[in-house]
Amino acid sequence: MEIRSILVNVDVSAPDSAALKYAVSLAQQFNGSLVGVAADQPSLAYAGLDGSAAVDIYALERAEVETQLRRAEDAFQSLVPSTIKRQWRGFIAERTATLIDSARIADVLITTMTTTSTFHHQQVTDLGALVLSSGRPIIDVALGGTAAKFDKVCIGWKDTREARRATADALPLLKLAGEVTALTVTEGDYAAERASLDDLLAWLKSHGVAARADVLNNPEGYVDVLETNALAQNADLLVIGGYGHSRMREWLFGGVTRSVLGANSLNRLISN
Repeated sequence: MEIRSILVNVDVSAPDSAALKYAVSLAQQFNGSLVGVAADQPSLAYAGLDGSAAVDIYALERAEVETQLRRAEDAFQSLVPSTIKRQWRGFIAERTATLIDSARIADVLITTMTTTSTFHHQQVTDLGALVLSSGRPIIDVALGGTAAKFDKVCIGWKDTREARRATADALPLLKLAGEVTALTVTEGDYAAERASLDDLLAWLKSHGVAARADVLNNPEGYVDVLETNALAQNADLLVIGGYGHSRMREWLFGGVTRSVLGANSLNRLISN
């Protein structure tokens, strides 16, 4: 995969967000274009109001959203350097669904865990839905993230379709990395896990990426062991495959993916 078009989830009330800073940095490194996408909508619930009052309030809120989207567009245009080709797409619609629909024009989608609505309500990005439905790799930028750095990159490896897909999607970034480490959390079959890692390292080497590998023990069964180890190595990015189990099982019983999605201290590239 080549990175030519980068879609960024723009915070309508705080456009100068970590996601936009990261996306600008990534575009500069790959000479790519930026697509700024922002979406917000009025409240659709006005319990206890008669029909005419509800329509009036909806119209007022819609006007506020339209005004805020115009302000966000102006901010986006001013914050993105003139050397970067860019386009803007603003929608009065639900945000996650809009990002999924818009992902078809991008190679990668940049977002943060939370954004702020026109009415200053915190909105939590449904990363699970983005990972499952966008058909594109998602980079979730950590709280306070700025530049897209790849000095140290960790791959959370398990020999599954999702991990293979994520590693392939991350290849352009891995080629920039100064140090790449593949981490596998052992499930007891060390010989097979080591052989799988050796094959991964050979594949990476064939693409010009030198890497090393570690097999992690996890006797306590911690679901955040990958992120903990990536943070301990001061990784700039953790690459993981999303939702290897059924989403229902993840929802009910937890798992590595849900644990990683629930944190906000590390930049993650997630593919499905």
